[in-house]
Amino acid sequence: MGRGIPSSVSDKANNNLQRRQQQNCPPTHIIKQVNTPLVSILIPTYNQSGYLLQAVKSALHQDYPHLEVIVCDDASNDWDSRLLEDFKDNPGLRIHRNQTNLGRVGNYRQSLYQLAKGDWVLMLDGDDYLHNPAYISSAMKITASNPGIDLVFSNVARLYDGNTDNIVPARANRDLPKIMEGRNLFLQLADKKIALFHSTVLYKREKAMSMEFYRKNIISSDWESLHRYILTGKVAFLDTIASVWRIHGGNATRNISAQGRADNLQAITEPCHAARKLGGFSPSELDNWFNRRLWKVAYKDAQTLLKAGDNHGFSLYLHALEQISPPTARRIRRSPKILLKRLLTRMSGTRA
Repeated sequence: MGRGIPSSVSDKANNNLQRRQQQNCPPTHIIKQVNTPLVSILIPTYNQSGYLLQAVKSALHQDYPHLEVIVCDDASNDWDSRLLEDFKDNPGLRIHRNQTNLGRVGNYRQSLYQLAKGDWVLMLDGDDYLHNPAYISSAMKITASNPGIDLVFSNVARLYDGNTDNIVPARANRDLPKIMEGRNLFLQLADKKIALFHSTVLYKREKAMSMEFYRKNIISSDWESLHRYILTGKVAFLDTIASVWRIHGGNATRNISAQGRADNLQAITEPCHAARKLGGFSPSELDNWFNRRLWKVAYKDAQTLLKAGDNHGFSLYLHALEQISPPTARRIRRSPKILLKRLLTRMSGTRA
């Protein structure tokens, strides 16, 4: 469990970020319609009591008028009912506690399939928080004027624990059009620095459930789901910092075993398989997409394992990769940087 950050430090960081993004943040207003869609902000959490209050406050501070905020605690050891005592009478907040631990992805599924009632959903992990209080209303405004849009996303900033006076905007999603076909965005994932940051994505609940969102118990279950989702429909991008992604030692993405990394390659293989099955893409387009995506992820994984001195894990990972793409596995084995890292780890005698 991490420590919460002092409000004065957090306020300073947020004010600095607000000034940096002000010129890119379009003016927005609360949508005043009789039949505004219901939006569910889902906050799955496990042992994040030091961060949860800020996540909940940021969700409740959204200016969109038709909102439900649902906290789904996965049987945390550090749960304290007094933490959210000030919000007990807020009709926009529901708190659910799982009787047994379902795991990270299981808690996503519980939140989406069993608890949410909204037409649209945003999944906000309990250690992150929303930065732009007008983000939901901005997103709903653009979907109201463009009915073909069924996903909206934006950018995040990273907040590094131990350096809490500095929030760093992510360097991704540059020069994207405001509205695009989802299939075109899918193809661009191969070559451009594009990321569907989970805590910024608003998606349609019914479509997501029909596609079996969060069906894979892998670290990138969100991307496996979202990359399949954008194969149909239109997508909107709002050029603003919608949320803050907190980087700390407890992040799931920072504690992945070699087997976990190998399993996570399904976040590439499954969307590609879905695209081939759907049709509308040429074989060369999908081959290029698959090879480029796989290389970028696998090469980074291989470097990470060797940097940690995990030669056994590296061998396990390469064996799994070879079952998916022998050429990619061979390319990694023959990479000069990989060869040098392997030599250095053997010489140092480090083992996982």
